[in-house]
Amino acid sequence: MMDSEIAAHAAKLWPHREHEASVVLGLLCCLGIHRWRRLDLTELIPGKDIAHCFWCSKVKVDGVVYDV
Repeated sequence: MMDSEIAAHAAKLWPHREHEASVVLGLLCCLGIHRWRRLDLTELIPGKDIAHCFWCSKVKVDGVVYDV
């Protein structure tokens, strides 16, 4: 499975909180300052470091950021 597909599936597992974030937090995400939360998916996808931004729809897989 490609990293972009993993990011799309991870985004469905943990929805972002853009509707709860303030305008300032949205601006921080636009500037590339995200609040990353780790997802423990080592049993499902071993060897991948997966995190999602709590404020927007971005997912990071092994250090590469995907907008899903």
